Amino acid sequence: MKRGRVDAGSLCTYRGGMKGATDVTNLRNSRTNQGVFLCALAAVIMAFGWGYRGIVGYEGGAMVPGAMLGMAVCLGSGRPDWIRRSAVAGLFGAVGWAWGGSFSYMEQTMYTVSDSFPDVLYGYSCLFLLGGLWAGVGGAILGLVFTLPRSHLRRFVGPFTAMSAVFLAFYLYFFFNPIVHGALERFTAQRFDDTDWFAAVIVIVVCGLYGLVRPKERAEAGLFVACAIAWWIGYLGFTKLGGLRLAPPYRNEGWGGVVGILVVLLVYLIRQRNRAALMLSLYGILGGGIAFALAVFVRHPIRVKWGPFAPWNGAMQWKIAEESFGLFMGLAIALGVLRLARGGLVPAKEDEPSKSLDVYAVFVILIGLMWVNLRRAPMAWISRYHVISDKPVAGMMPWVWFTVFGLILSALALYALYLYGCGRLAIAPATAYGKGALVLLLLMWIVVAGSLLQQLPGASKGEDFPLVDATFITFAAIATAMILSRRERTAPIAEATPAPPSDLRWNVGIRYGLLWACVPIMLLAFTGLSMAMQDGMAPGARKRFGPDAYWRQMTQMVGEWRLTGRATQIGGDATGAANDAPVALEFTQDRKVLATLSNGACVDDAHAWQHKDSVVWLEWFGRQPGSSQRASIGMTLKNGRLHIPWPPNGSAAGYLVYERSQGK
Repeated sequence: MKRGRVDAGSLCTYRGGMKGATDVTNLRNSRTNQGVFLCALAAVIMAFGWGYRGIVGYEGGAMVPGAMLGMAVCLGSGRPDWIRRSAVAGLFGAVGWAWGGSFSYMEQTMYTVSDSFPDVLYGYSCLFLLGGLWAGVGGAILGLVFTLPRSHLRRFVGPFTAMSAVFLAFYLYFFFNPIVHGALERFTAQRFDDTDWFAAVIVIVVCGLYGLVRPKERAEAGLFVACAIAWWIGYLGFTKLGGLRLAPPYRNEGWGGVVGILVVLLVYLIRQRNRAALMLSLYGILGGGIAFALAVFVRHPIRVKWGPFAPWNGAMQWKIAEESFGLFMGLAIALGVLRLARGGLVPAKEDEPSKSLDVYAVFVILIGLMWVNLRRAPMAWISRYHVISDKPVAGMMPWVWFTVFGLILSALALYALYLYGCGRLAIAPATAYGKGALVLLLLMWIVVAGSLLQQLPGASKGEDFPLVDATFITFAAIATAMILSRRERTAPIAEATPAPPSDLRWNVGIRYGLLWACVPIMLLAFTGLSMAMQDGMAPGARKRFGPDAYWRQMTQMVGEWRLTGRATQIGGDATGAANDAPVALEFTQDRKVLATLSNGACVDDAHAWQHKDSVVWLEWFGRQPGSSQRASIGMTLKNGRLHIPWPPNGSAAGYLVYERSQGK
């Protein structure tokens, strides 16, 4: 080539090379953006969902964020095959995160504000365990959506439906027979550590019979049975026979049963050579554990009013912990899903039409879950806020009217699903992304409205300003904006050749093991920093170990106490009559107080007891919120005698002195 001239072929090659390099750079940037979007969407939605779970509680409350997370990771992945399964992922996510809804973890958070290093460390360690169980089970079940053929997923529907129908039947029976329900709850609290033993029995019986009747779905029904049997083995082995209780003496101790469930799911995935779903479960175990411990640590300076957080006066401290837990846990699961996407997990087989399973999933998400969680929302206007009277209106009680309104809305939703199944729902979006996004947005904003119904700002003490609802609306608005900003066609984020779920590339690897090695250091750091922020025990703190342990004080209270007289001071002689006081008080394990009056009558539906701020309190008429005689009375146990300030209202004129009944 002569000087001053440019060869055309060389120039085209140069320009082609530049264009190719630009395309590669753009593709990498697009993959990065897609990955960031996936993680951010999952974290924000789970933060919102877990904050809502804190309002309704229990298994049903945990199903809502589980459903949201399942749909969010599918819509945020950019993979068309996963987007088409977003509703199914919502169903499996709801089931996966429901298992841990029975956990009791309030006690563990109270250990973290103690002034004893072993107690604080124990609290954070228990939170790590519970968070790992929760997200580990959820990740295992959600992983099935990305790896199993659609026909295999559909075979789980039959036993799940049968089991849910029996649960509904028992719920209705107990609703109309409250005496039987109360007897069952008391028996459960006294004999089975307030666990879900009855539900485990139902699963074994119903799914066992279902497997016998439906051989084609026997394996799927058998997995439910195996999980329920493992629940019993775990509970009996760790707690009932093993004596290991995380929060003694009268809190739910079903965690051992969930350990059994998690083991069954891990063994199932290993036997199926489903390393992809196994990896997602292992990410959940580690990520969920870190998330729960970290979330409680994040709220700690607010809880103990440390330094710059003193002006907060503890505001929003528990909701911040819940939303932080959801955010960190959602991020952990999203990282596992992102690894599956970037690693090139092969699409699961779509070996049958998708509409029937999709319609069933939407039915559970938008109708079933709403009845489970919102049925109590309007009743709070009566029992909690006293906004409306619990008297008949036009011949029907308010709860009947609320039920009728709910049935009307459910009928409309069922009609829409019917039209969609027939291909006649004109307003249904044309794309799979649009359909999945619509379901998620409906669920999210219905939940926002439900939270406003159930927790009216300013209607009761402690809710003077709607900060909680403001955070819900903020998270929901951010998630909505993110969902609306995406298009169905996005650049693929796979960075490797396709691999089946059994491929060795899905093994967690050495970095996962190194993170586990850092867990003890993290827990020790949380413990030391938490204690450095506070000056002694914070209000409401509890001790797990030592002679002043909370559970020791509680255990000493249970039983019947007989009135011996009245004393002028604690520890003084019991002299004089006390004609206006109960002659006997029986403290039960389920926090009830049975009062025997001087005429021999027994009052068993009015009073309660609790432990708060290192004091055992008699909640006089505590089970009747509207009573004018309601009062909280701090009791003192000294020298084997129980001292109760009396009378409950007004200035105490002395102390009622009770002694434990012989043989009680």
